[in-house]
This record gives sequence, C-alpha cells and structure tokens, in this order.
Amino acid sequence: YDEKDLAGLGGRLERSVARELEDEKFVTAILAEIRHDHQVVLLNYGHPAPLLVHGDGTADFPEPPAYALPLGLAAHGGPGPDPFPVPFRPGDQLLLYTDGVTEARDERGGFYPLAERTHLLKDPDVHRALEALREDLVRHAAGPHHDDAAMLLLRYQGGNGGAPGTPA
Repeated sequence: YDEKDLAGLGGRLERSVARELEDEKFVTAILAEIRHDHQVVLLNYGHPAPLLVHGDGTADFPEPPAYALPLGLAAHGGPGPDPFPVPFRPGDQLLLYTDGVTEARDERGGFYPLAERTHLLKDPDVHRALEALREDLVRHAAGPHHDDAAMLLLRYQGGNGGAPGTPA
C-alpha cells in the first residue's frame, strides 16, 4: 500500500479484511512505524501490547490510549485506533508476538510469564535471543502447543552493528 501514515494504512487494511472475512471473523494486528526521532509509532487493532525492553533492562507493555476493535469488525461500531508514539532508543528492544505466546499454559494451567523472561533477550545475537525465548516457551508449555505463537524482535542497534542511531 502507498499510504502517507499508519492511520491511512490501517483504514485500507480494515476495508480489505472486512471484504475478505465473513460474519464476525476478525484479525488482531499492530502496525508499527520506526521513526528516526527515537520513537516507534504503534497502531493497535485489539492485539496484545508489545513488550518493550529498555537498554537498562527495565520493561513495559505500551498500551494504546483507548481500546480499538480488531480488523474486520469496524462495521460493528466503535472508533478505530489512534496512532501513539513510544520512545525507542538505542539499546531498546521491541517484541511483537501473538496471543499464543502469552496464553501458552503449563501443566498447572499457568500462563507464560513473558514479563519475567526479559533476561532471555540479552544475547547480542538477536536470532539466538529470540531462539532462547522460543525454547523457554516450549519448555513452559511442556512441548508444542496448539495455538499460534509467532514472535518478532526489533532491536535498536545504535552504534553496535548498524549505522549509528538506526534500528535493526
């Protein structure tokens, strides 16, 4: 799509998804625009909030200012999401994931404690860091589980392997 901003892209996606899906089927999604001013702008369509791990090791889950319906449900009413900026600085990491990650249960029925697993993302190699998190998730669930469990890790490299001040 050739849209000037996330809201325009989100509107086009909403129309496309609504045209393709029937009844009350829907898709949750987060659109992200990584900007050069040390921010990532997020547009959240009912998706789990991403995990933001700061360079100092602290973490949070940036929530949108207001809840919005998933893609495909705009005809049911309610406002669309508003884009919101989140600081994203060198050394920060942003983990986008599906609900299959946080809803994975162990043998006692406990959900996967993603917020407690940020230490697994410390490996300098982003692929190994994400693999460590995936392996921990599989151990937690005592093997493969039946829901989707996709993860995408964005790491702001700063001067550590990319051009200075650019996200990787």
